[in-house]
Amino acid sequence: MFLKQTTCTDHFFPTDVVATGEVLWDVIGAAKHLGGAPFNFAVHCHHLGARSAIVSRVGQDELGDEIMARARDLGVDTSLIQHDSEHPTGQVRVTLDARGQPEFDICTGAAYDYLAASPAAIERVHTADVVCFGTLAQRCPVARQSIATLLEAASLRQAQGSAHALLVCDLNLRPPHHSVEVVRDSLARCHLLKLNGDELRVVQGMLGRDGLDEDAFLLYLLDAYKIELVCVTLDARGCILRTLEERVAAPGYPCRVVDTVGSGDAFTAALVVKYLAGWPLAEVADFANLVGAYVATQHGATPPITPDALRDFANK
Repeated sequence: MFLKQTTCTDHFFPTDVVATGEVLWDVIGAAKHLGGAPFNFAVHCHHLGARSAIVSRVGQDELGDEIMARARDLGVDTSLIQHDSEHPTGQVRVTLDARGQPEFDICTGAAYDYLAASPAAIERVHTADVVCFGTLAQRCPVARQSIATLLEAASLRQAQGSAHALLVCDLNLRPPHHSVEVVRDSLARCHLLKLNGDELRVVQGMLGRDGLDEDAFLLYLLDAYKIELVCVTLDARGCILRTLEERVAAPGYPCRVVDTVGSGDAFTAALVVKYLAGWPLAEVADFANLVGAYVATQHGATPPITPDALRDFANK
């Protein structure tokens, strides 16, 4: 088990977070929004009081330069973002359905597909409290190996007698950019797993466990892959948190959805921050639902999150 921190008295708890993977532009109609699940997670953790950095890669192009400037403005440490002279900055074409749910057309051959496990990145994850990763940036063997190296470095402290970083996998499956092998490896490397209800069923089929009911499958994941906590998000219905000892089902917050891009990443940030703070699982789930729902009422993936804004939203 990782070493939980002391409980704080406010919603926000300072910790050191490193996200690994894609930073890119979400292009919605004529507008573009800075995004990528790991990047969004890092920004939201910063909003919640964390020190945040991202290990990623951008092209030596105008879009890459704009990412660097915007990321700094958002409070994310950009020193671990690499520059690629051969591959362009990543882009995703996003369309929203009638319910505000995003559909993604993810450009291949992006700079983040070639991110490297640099000495500076290895040093940073070795001392981090949290290292977050997903599956999209592992679609390319180069980035996949780099992410594996970083996760191994983050786990090294435990072998040296110190509390290890909490390795968080936000599965974030984006067909056809994942494989059974990547999913299995990701499950085996994480301490905290977050996925949505659709992804749960996909993973269940991948692992040949279709015969299990939902809770039995969650217990299987916890035991087979030595995971501490599995979180299943259920859109407006809230979420389920499962450990070997406890199951929490928390209802969602009613809201008028503007768009859901980034709301899942905000949920993950809130989940991790409160889990690290040692809060009871029911409170962890409620706060994560609150933050995720609030972001769904805002434009863009990374709107500011403040205690006052959350309080006003919760009291509506």
